[in-house]
Amino acid sequence: MSMRFLLKSIVSLLCLAPSVGVCGALIDANVFYFSDAFAYSEETTTFNRTMWDFFIGMGLNKKNAYVLGWNYDSMSFDDNPGTATKLTVTDMGPKFLAYLNKERTWVIGFTYNLITKGKYTEGSAAAVELRGSAMKVEVGYTPEVSEGILIGAKLNYYKASFNETVVNESITKATNGRTVIYPTLSFTVRWD
Repeated sequence: MSMRFLLKSIVSLLCLAPSVGVCGALIDANVFYFSDAFAYSEETTTFNRTMWDFFIGMGLNKKNAYVLGWNYDSMSFDDNPGTATKLTVTDMGPKFLAYLNKERTWVIGFTYNLITKGKYTEGSAAAVELRGSAMKVEVGYTPEVSEGILIGAKLNYYKASFNETVVNESITKATNGRTVIYPTLSFTVRWD
């Protein structure tokens, strides 16, 4: 199955669903920030993490218990345990959400990021571009705080596989990856 066919299928589903009058829309944003600095013997090590994602989806049934749409996310890993390293990743791909209860407060989601690009730097060395794909599984509790507005928390499992590296326009096959488990604060706006 080609990526072009998959993208056309997703767009067709998103365009067709409202015309048959069975679905609502949803916008979901999640964010996480972490910073840690440790000073010992006149040396300071630092670790910073920033993760966020943005999702637009359409319900797949009359109760909007299942949602399909498109996800975009970004992650930044800044480490300085003596030698500074930085990995910045951006992903995009289809995302599926399923609400687990009648009130639609408990949610589980799966994202397959067809396009994953990263930039890795270590010390003063030249930046390396990374290419591949990623997946994310999330589970969370997002209660409605006002009509159509939900705020809650999610636990995320993210795994990126970088199968190509690009240095000075030279592409090399690779087997690099990143796996992270992290919490997020979740903001959702839902139209039923």
